[in-house]
Amino acid sequence: MGALFGCAIYCMLLSIWAVIQLVLMGIFYKMETLVLIEDVEPEEYTDYDDFIAKTKANYSIVAINCWIAAVIYLIFIGISYLGIKKAQKSAKLAAQRLEDDEIMCGTLKQKQK
Repeated sequence: MGALFGCAIYCMLLSIWAVIQLVLMGIFYKMETLVLIEDVEPEEYTDYDDFIAKTKANYSIVAINCWIAAVIYLIFIGISYLGIKKAQKSAKLAAQRLEDDEIMCGTLKQKQK
């Protein structure tokens, strides 16, 4: 089946893992998990209320970005699936051609005898 099949399988598995991870991260950012605050804390703020407001907004923005990236990886899963199907189809056609050649060569040998 060759390189196309192997590459498509690898990309599909990697994309499946990315979708799982990004969806979970999006959920955790939407829940405003405290462990992830280092990634969303604002650089500039005036007081405590401003810090909280900007941090909550950043949590939402990052959650949406994670979900958008997960959708992009879903598209890559579809592209990888198409690559797998194409590789399987080309392998099937190659096997049929080989079988046809063997049948044709066998009939030619019988005619020559």
